Parts: sequence; C-alpha cells; structure tokens
Amino acid sequence: MNNFNNYKFAFFTAFILTTTSFYSEASNSFGISDRNLNLIENKVDSMDVNEMISTRSSLMAEQSNLKQSQENTQSPAQNKSINERLKVISAELSTIQKALLVLAGVGAVSALSQDGYDDNVPPVITINGANTLTVELGAAYSDGGATALDDNHGSTTVTASGSVNTSSVGSYIITYSATDLSGNTATATRTVNVVDTTSPVVTVSGANPATSELGAIYTDAGATATDLSGALGVVTSGTVDTDTVGEYTLTYTSTDASGNAGTATRTVNVVDTTAPVVTVTGENPATSALDITYTDAGATATDLSGAVEVVTSGTVVTDKVGEYTLTYTSTDASGNAGTATRTVNVTDTTSPNFTSSSTFTIDENITEVGTVTAQDNDIVTFTIGATTGPAIRGGQAASQLQITSSGVVSFDIAPDYDLQVPDVMLRSEPDAFNTTSLTIESLSGYETGSTMDFTATVTATDPSGNLSKQVITVQVRDVGGYDDDTGTGTGTGTGTGTGTGTTGTDSNLNTRPKFTSSDTFVVNENVTAIGTVTSEVADGPNTLTITYTIGATTGPVLVNDQYPTSNLVLTSVGVLSFDVAPDYDLQVPSYAAALSQGLTDDRDDYLDCTATNGIPYCDETLRTESLDGYQTGATMNFTAIVTATTSLGVTNNQTVTVQVRDIGGVDDDTGTGTGTGTGTGTGTGTNTVGEI
Repeated sequence: MNNFNNYKFAFFTAFILTTTSFYSEASNSFGISDRNLNLIENKVDSMDVNEMISTRSSLMAEQSNLKQSQENTQSPAQNKSINERLKVISAELSTIQKALLVLAGVGAVSALSQDGYDDNVPPVITINGANTLTVELGAAYSDGGATALDDNHGSTTVTASGSVNTSSVGSYIITYSATDLSGNTATATRTVNVVDTTSPVVTVSGANPATSELGAIYTDAGATATDLSGALGVVTSGTVDTDTVGEYTLTYTSTDASGNAGTATRTVNVVDTTAPVVTVTGENPATSALDITYTDAGATATDLSGAVEVVTSGTVVTDKVGEYTLTYTSTDASGNAGTATRTVNVTDTTSPNFTSSSTFTIDENITEVGTVTAQDNDIVTFTIGATTGPAIRGGQAASQLQITSSGVVSFDIAPDYDLQVPDVMLRSEPDAFNTTSLTIESLSGYETGSTMDFTATVTATDPSGNLSKQVITVQVRDVGGYDDDTGTGTGTGTGTGTGTGTTGTDSNLNTRPKFTSSDTFVVNENVTAIGTVTSEVADGPNTLTITYTIGATTGPVLVNDQYPTSNLVLTSVGVLSFDVAPDYDLQVPSYAAALSQGLTDDRDDYLDCTATNGIPYCDETLRTESLDGYQTGATMNFTAIVTATTSLGVTNNQTVTVQVRDIGGVDDDTGTGTGTGTGTGTGTGTNTVGEI
C-alpha cells in the first residue's frame, strides 16, 4: 500500500505539474469558482485509488438522483440549487477520473468500466441563464450560451443553432448540442420570446394648446403615431363646441398589434375676442328742441356669446343749446366691449316773443324813447329797420329811430313837432277893412292833439337765428303849441311862451318827470362811485314817487378781452356807479399816439443801426404804443340811457355820459412809477364824485 501511495505521489506530482493549465482552463468549464475547484483538487489529492473509486460511485449515484429531481421540479429556486450541485459533482468526477488516468492508467479506467463504468452516457448540457427568456421588441439580444460536462470525458464542447429576430414578435428556439469522445450526443434548448410591451408614441400635430374663436369652425390638425411594430393609425376622441367659450380636450389613441395603447391630448381653448356689435336705435344724429324733454331711443347689441346688455352714458342738457354725445357700451362675459355713439343736437326753434308795447309816446325835442323787450330761452339781440316818419319842411334832417342790441330805442335827432309840413290854412287877422284871408299855414294837431308818428320794424334775434319782428310806433306829442321855441313868442296866444292852453282832464303831460341832474358826470379812473341822477315833476301830487332804471353801457374797447369790462349800474333811487372800477390805461393804444408823444424804444434789440460814410449811427425805432389821452387829456367815456318812471307810469329818458379822467399818466400802477409826474405811481388826485 505504501508503495502504491509513493507511486501515486510521484505520478500525481508529475500530473499536476504538466496539467496545471488544463485544470485552470477546465475550472471555467464547470461553472464553479476557482476556490471551489481548488478545494476539490486538494480533496482528490488526499485520496488513494480505492477512495477515489468509492467517491466516484457515490457522486454518480447522487448525480443521477439530482437529474431525476430536476426533471420533476417546477421550482426555479430548487432548479437553480440542483444546477449548482451538479456543477460541483461534474467537477469532482472529472478530477477523480483524470487522477485515476494518471495513477492507474487506462487499464484501471477500463477495469472501472468493467466494474460499472459504461460510456454510453451523453454529456450533461447546462444552459447559462434561464431556459426561457423574454426580449423586448427591437432590443439587442445576446445569447448566454451553455456548457457540457461528460462523466467520462469532462468538459465537452457545446454548439448552438437557431436565431432570434428581435424586430419581429414571436417565440424563437436556440438548440445547444454536445458530443463526448465516445460519440454520445446531448441536446438542450432555450426558448426566447420576443415581446412588444412598449406603447406607440403619439405626437400631436400643430399647436397645443390650440385656440379657436367663438363661433368659428374648428379644424383639428390631428396626430401621428410611431411604433416598433410598424405603421399605426390614430383614433381621435372628444369634441370642441365652438359655440361655447371654454376649454376642451381632444384625446388621440394609437394601439399596436400587441395591445399596447399610446395616447396624447390637445387642449383647445374656445375664446371670445370679438366685441359686441352695438346698433343705435332711431335717428343719429337726433334733434331735440330747447326746453323739451328728450327721450332717448337707446341701442341694441348682438354678440356671439348670447344676449348682452347695453349701458348708456352721457347726458343731454335740454335747457342749453348745444351738441351732446351719448355713448352706448356693451360688454360680453369675456370682457370685450363694443361701443356706439349718438349725437343729440339741442336746438332752439322758438322765436323770441315781444313783451313790450308796440307804441311809445314821448314829447318832442328829446331823443330817448324807451326799451323794447322780448322773452326767449336765450339772450336776444335787437335791430331796427328804416324809419318811416312825417314829411319835414325845408332841408331839415329827418329824425331816424335807432336801437341798441339790448333794445334801447332812441332818435338820432330829437324830433321837432313844428317842423312837420303844415296841413291846414288859418285865416289872418282882419285888416283895416275887416277883411281876412286863408294865408296862415298851420298844423291840425295843434287843435286835435294828433301826434307826430314814426314807425320802424324791430327785429329780435336769438343766438340760434330765430327771429321775430314787431312794427313799433313812436308818437311824438307837441309841447307849447305853434311856436314853442324859447324867446320867439310868435305863437298865437302864447306871448312869451307862457300861453293860455291847459291840459285836458286825465292828461299826464304835467306829470312827466323832468331830469334836474346833469347828463354828464366826470370822475377819476380806478373808482366806482359816480354820482346821483335826479328828476322832478313840478305839478305832480305830493305822493308821486320816481324810480330809475338804466340800459346797456356803451364804453371803449379794452386792450385784452381777459380784463373785465366796466358797466354803469343805477339804483332805483338814482345812485349811479360802476360795477368794476374803470382803468384808463386798459384802453387800446396805438403807435400813432406814441409817435405824437415822441415815445420810442431805445433798447438795443430795437435800435436800427446803419453806417453812412463809415460813421455808424443808430435810430430809435417805434416799438411803443400809447394813448392820445395822455397828451390831450381826452377822457374815457361811458354812456347809457337812464329811464325815470313815476308812480303813475309816466316815463322820461336821458342819455348820461360818464367821463373818466386819467390819473398818473402812462403808468400809474402802484410801485412801478414810470408815469410822468407820478413818482411812485400812487397819484395825488382825490376821488371827487360828480364834479370837475
């Protein structure tokens, strides 16, 4: 036995030295780790031949049992465990067989065959990895291969056949074959299932989200799909209601042959960006009469979103002529606003209505007549036409009626009753022969009391151009009989003018007020107080009272219409004043006045410089305006007609003139002091009212 062990050692050592690379390569073919292989080799190295033979028999029995168990098990875990053990058994059997070949020779191995070794057993093929694999369509497939181990010959070459087309779904078989040195062939198969679990990719065409206008036709751009299985169709679901503002979703679905479904969605926003259409009802522009209630016809609006309201803004002032604008606005639910406007013209179509009498009665030899009045919705302006009056003797100028824009009527020349062409002949005084003749011309009015009548047509016009006409008659009464000229006294029975005639019953001739104050007042500039107008009725009763009124003021034009104009005002008891203190310096100046006063501008910018024969000289230029009154003393005059009315209703008119004197010269403003002789410009004059 010892000899055998020595023999074993010698030969095994030589075997190990010559087959180291073989073992190294073989270790990988068993599918076990190098460490386990080393353990097996060490184990076998410690055995004698008998132990090797006994161990070999036990391993072959275990191998047979494991293979039978492998065929019957459905457990992947158990199958894996059996495979691992079979790898170890195959490695140990191969190591024992190689050791026996080295130690005992072929004869010993043959003896083993006779003792139970029969090489009709094919190699055992072990598939690397799962027998059944799943590969995704389109993915790369790399086969794990297989190994084969023969009980008698060890590791055996394995060949594979079959292929896997990962571009096509299906089941593919890979067959592995191994043939040992004795010609025994074993086969094993792997099933590779190419499957498609990937959904198609759906791509929305066009804008996403998309926008469609309310009421418009929406045409969807659709979607496309791509898939590894090939061309696919796309099904669209969902609707877009373009009659209703809102957000809508369209879903695109594509399903491949394997039942994988891919989806994508598009959001479609139906929006309203169109403003309502507003339509004005009725006339546009419309017209409304002044002071008549205006009822607006309104407006209507239409919109794709449905019914919308109309809001009216703006006002029509019916008591004032003008153009007014009403704005109609309609806003839909989306905030779009539509507008329309109507122009309403408030017009005045009513003519002024005369409220004054068409007949005025005055005495001869005065110019004031009275005031024409008219009622209207606005300011009325008066004009007067040509005057028709009685024929006048000789080359005397005829009296003409005139009127101010505010309605004050007067004569340009005071009418003289006695200048009418005579219409009767009176008998002369008897001569020495007591003979009379119709040789004296006279007027029948001296006897009948008929008046000297003047007529003219007055036109009242408002700012809208509406006008009314009234023919007025001014009846001029005779005062003093045939000859009322002071100092002549040629009238029959009048002597020096005291006369013998008396007024008839109920006559108001002697109750007519007579002005006792001057018709001219002189005041200084920049004061309002003027004086007092007075009148009396010599033959009137003690209870008779007189009240005063004043007409429109006529005054000079001011240099700038931004300055307030001064107007004469009069209390009922005759106190006369200005509403605004007149400023002499505000009258319109002229270059001519400046020139006559030698006023030129010597500032450098206004010098006219030339050169004559090389000698320069400069002329002062006329750049300054002035008023003549600074030199001549002319006054700033204001006129108006004052009417005195008794408690019996008898009136008399007088034109008053207020002459405003300059104080301080060109510049009398306090603090500037450029006026001639005024020093600081405060002036030294006193405010004397009513006197010079």
